[in-house]
Amino acid sequence: MSDPISDLLGIIRQEIGIYRELAEHARRKTALLVQGTVEAILESNKAEEAFASKLSALEAEMKRLCQELTQSLRIPREEFTLTRLADNLEQSLAGELRSQIILLRNAVKYLKAVSRRNMKIIEKSIHYSRNILALLCNASGSYRQNGLLEQLPPIQPVFSQRG
Repeated sequence: MSDPISDLLGIIRQEIGIYRELAEHARRKTALLVQGTVEAILESNKAEEAFASKLSALEAEMKRLCQELTQSLRIPREEFTLTRLADNLEQSLAGELRSQIILLRNAVKYLKAVSRRNMKIIEKSIHYSRNILALLCNASGSYRQNGLLEQLPPIQPVFSQRG
């Protein structure tokens, strides 16, 4: 029979590795977003889906192990956290679990920071694209002699009085 604590630590280590890989991937994606190559961004998205799938499988296994541990250690499910679990373990295992928790938190924080930066790049790109589209849509007027566009009056919608 396997040891649920060792299995849990193994899962946490795997998650840390995946989050680090995902953060590095997100960091490389920043360059893709700046360059704007659609094909490369789509390939990058596929890789992210693979990471998400791996994390989902690990989370499902972690959930199962944590449910097992809540029962065996008699920790109420709503009060269960990894830190609370560490409080109920022998000193060496508790120290190892706490250090892995810190590494996991740091990996997730770094990924969030890189993802926020990428999101800002995407938002700026969308804003820029909208402004270009607005400029093109408003470019239907005639040019004046001074080079500026002469604005055409907007067309007001006509609604039927018939019901």
